[in-house]
Amino acid sequence: MARPRHTVLEYRNYELPADFPALALTGERWHISPIPGRHLHIHNCLEIGLCHSSGGTMVFDSRRFHFSAGDVTCIARNVPHTTWSDPEEPSRWSYLFLDPDALLGPNVLRQSSGLRDAGYFLSDCHLLLPADKYPWAGRYVEDIVEEIVRRPPGYQISVRGLVTALLIGMLRVYSQEESAGVRDPYMSVLAPAMDHIHENYMQEIPQQRLSALCHLSPTHFRRLFREQTGTSPLAFLHQTRILKSCDLLRTSGLSITEIAGRVGYNSLSSYNRHFARAMGCTPMMWRKTGGESPRPSLLTFTGWTEAEAVPSDKEL
Repeated sequence: MARPRHTVLEYRNYELPADFPALALTGERWHISPIPGRHLHIHNCLEIGLCHSSGGTMVFDSRRFHFSAGDVTCIARNVPHTTWSDPEEPSRWSYLFLDPDALLGPNVLRQSSGLRDAGYFLSDCHLLLPADKYPWAGRYVEDIVEEIVRRPPGYQISVRGLVTALLIGMLRVYSQEESAGVRDPYMSVLAPAMDHIHENYMQEIPQQRLSALCHLSPTHFRRLFREQTGTSPLAFLHQTRILKSCDLLRTSGLSITEIAGRVGYNSLSSYNRHFARAMGCTPMMWRKTGGESPRPSLLTFTGWTEAEAVPSDKEL
C-alpha cells in the first residue's frame, strides 16, 4: 500500500556560527505544542533533541512514534518530520543543531568509526533512542548543551570530542538497524539536490544537474521543488548564498566585494540586489547594524529559535 503523500511546506534554516557550527537551544521555556503540526518540516543541518519531560508523537513521513522523557532524537537535514506533545502537558526539550562535517572535519566519522554507513547516516538518519535502552545518549546531549551554554575554557575541544562520541554511538545504532532490515529511508526525494546546493552554492548550478540528481524530469523537479519548499530551485540557491554571506559579514573582516565572490556572485551589484531582496537592506547596512535588518530574516527560511507559547485550554 502506498504511503499517503505529504507536502513539505516548511524549510527551517538555522544560521550556525561560522567559527563553531553548533547551536544549542535549551531552557525552561522550550516546549513542544500539543497541537499536531499541519505540515512536515525539514532543516538545513543535523538536529539532535533531548526530551526532558512528558511525552508526545514524532512523525517521519506517514509513520508515527511515541517519545517519552529522557528519549533522544537524531534527524538528518532534509528528512521530513514533525513533533507534538501529549495533550496532558507540553513536553520540554533541549536541541542541538550541528554541521558535523564543518565541526569535526568531513572524514572524521568515516575514519574513526570504521563503519561503512557514515555517509548515509548524515543524510538519512531518523533515530528515536529510548532512554531505557540508550541512557548514554541523553547524558552526552546534556553535557554538550552545558558546554555550549556555559562556554568554559576549552569548551570547543570538549564539544568536538563529545559530539564525536555521541555520533559514533548513534551511527552504531543506525548500522545495527540497517543490518536488521528495520530502517526505512525517509529522506526527501529532493534531498540530493538540496545537499548539492548546500555544498556547492558558490558555483553556478544548472537546474538540469539538480533534477538529474533526483532522477526527475526538469519540469517535474521544478514543480515538486516549489510544492515542497515554497520557492524555486534558483531562489533557494540565492537564499542559501545570502545566508552564508550573513555568516561572513558577521564573523569575518572580509570586504563586501570579497564576500560576494566567496558565495558565488561575480558582480557586486548582483549580490547587493539579491541581498536587499532577501534582507530588506544592503550588506553594508546589515553589517553596521550587527545583523538587524528592516525585514524579519527570511521568515519562510528561518529556524525555530523562539520557544513556542503553550496553548490555552480553548486552543486544545
